Amino acid sequence: MLIIPAVDLMDGKCVRLIKGDPSKRKVYFNKPIEAAKMFFDQGAKLIHLVDLDAAIGLGANNESIKQILDAYPSKVQVAGGIRTFDRASELLNLGALRVVFGTACIENPEAVEKTISSFGSARVAVALDVRGGKVAIHGWRKTLDINYLDLARRLESIGVGRIVLTCVDVDGTLAGPSLRLIGDLMRAVRVPVIASGGIQSPVDIANLSRFGLEGVIVGIAFYEGKFSFMEALEAAKDVG
Repeated sequence: MLIIPAVDLMDGKCVRLIKGDPSKRKVYFNKPIEAAKMFFDQGAKLIHLVDLDAAIGLGANNESIKQILDAYPSKVQVAGGIRTFDRASELLNLGALRVVFGTACIENPEAVEKTISSFGSARVAVALDVRGGKVAIHGWRKTLDINYLDLARRLESIGVGRIVLTCVDVDGTLAGPSLRLIGDLMRAVRVPVIASGGIQSPVDIANLSRFGLEGVIVGIAFYEGKFSFMEALEAAKDVG
């Protein structure tokens, strides 16, 4: 199981939010590439790079994204505000391993399908951001009356390469992952799943390893020093 550090961008800095709330923001690095370098130096094979400004419609962090993609081509999956084929194509051509569509899955599914057709399933992931069992979009500011499992099955049917599940209710809280949500999704689809949200300890990593996930995204626990990247790797390996 891959351990995937999160690098979230806002105002050109590396930050973390609590439950996606921009007013509850903490800056960890003034230069996001320093965060990326730290994780890759520790042995990360992939990072999850999120443009929070683009996700909530406040602009974009193009300079930081390009700098990281230039330094680490094919080692970054990029998410946040990717709602058109042109934007997805731009990021993939800049060196992103894959792009992660979220809101576009609802509002512009044609862009998702065109990107799959043009670049292949392996380079296209979708974000299932879940609040109370329902799908959240537009940087989690809007919750729809759509069951996340129904949407997951629909997206699997169009050929997405993987699903990134974020449990919004616990994201950034260090409250532990939503094991029920994750387990239900793993039973509903066959496409590889990456889980995110609430991870606080190596025990959480070990518990998630048993689900057969492709990977887990860890953010604030690393930044706050709750446990190290190497401890996360060991926890994933220790599961028989």
